[in-house]
Amino acid sequence: MLWITVFVSGILFTSVLGDISSIGNLAMPDGRIVGGEPTEISKYPHQISMRYKGRHRCGGSIYTSNVIVSAAHCVVGIEATDLTIVAGTTLLSETPLAEIPVYKFIVHEKYSTLNNDNDVAILVLTDNFDYGPNIQPIGLAKNLPPTGTEITVSGWGTLEEGGTIPDQLQVVNVNLVDQAVCKKSYYILLTSRMLCAGVNDGGKDACQGDSGGPLICDNELLGIVSWGTGCARKNFPGVYASVPALYEWIEVTAAKNGRNFSFL
Repeated sequence: MLWITVFVSGILFTSVLGDISSIGNLAMPDGRIVGGEPTEISKYPHQISMRYKGRHRCGGSIYTSNVIVSAAHCVVGIEATDLTIVAGTTLLSETPLAEIPVYKFIVHEKYSTLNNDNDVAILVLTDNFDYGPNIQPIGLAKNLPPTGTEITVSGWGTLEEGGTIPDQLQVVNVNLVDQAVCKKSYYILLTSRMLCAGVNDGGKDACQGDSGGPLICDNELLGIVSWGTGCARKNFPGVYASVPALYEWIEVTAAKNGRNFSFL
C-alpha cells in the first residue's frame, strides 16, 4: 500500500491512498475493514467492487441500475475507460456475476484534495445491472441518527493497517461519533460534509481497499468511506463523506447523468 501523508497546520493527515494492483502505478485510494468478519454479498447486495484495469480498487454502492455512488478520491486522475463495476459477488477471486464498464464519472465540483471535503462521485455505467437477490440498489439517508448509533461498514479492504486485502467481503459494526469529539482529533480538516464512526478503544474501522464503500444505517446509505489517520487507531475514528449532507447533489447529478438507453 502507498500511504500519502502531509502536515496541515502541524497536524498529521494520512489519506488512505494505495494502488492495490501495483505500487509502481498510479496511486489508488483505499479504506479497509479492521476487526470485522467475513460476510456474504446477499446481506449487502448494494456493495460493489470498483475494478481498475481488472483489479479491485475501491468500494461503492448501487444507487440505480446504472449509477454507482463512490468516493471522489477513488476516481480523480484516472480514465473512466479503465474502470469496471463488479456486483453480486462475495469473493474477489470468483467469476463476477455481473461486470459492467464505466461510461463516465462525475466528481463533486467542490471536492478538495487537501482534506477530501465533498468526497463523493457518481459513476455512470454503459449498461444496466439486472436486480436480483445479490444485486440491489440502496436508498440515501437524509438525516443523521443519534450519536452512538450502531452502523455498519463493508468492503474488501485490508484486515489491518498496511496489510493485505482479503478475498471475501468483510463487515464490521461501528458507532456514530459526535462531531465535536471527532473534531478534537482532526481539527480544521473536519467539515460539515463529513461524519465520523468508530469504537472507543479502536480496533474496528475501514481502511485500504474500502474507500468509496458504504456505511449504512437502517438499510440506507449514511456515509462513504473517505479517510482517516491510520486504521482502527484509538482516538482516531474513520471519516466518511456524509450522505445526509450530500444527498441532494447525488440525487440531482444522478438524475442528470444516468443514461436512458432507449436513446442510444
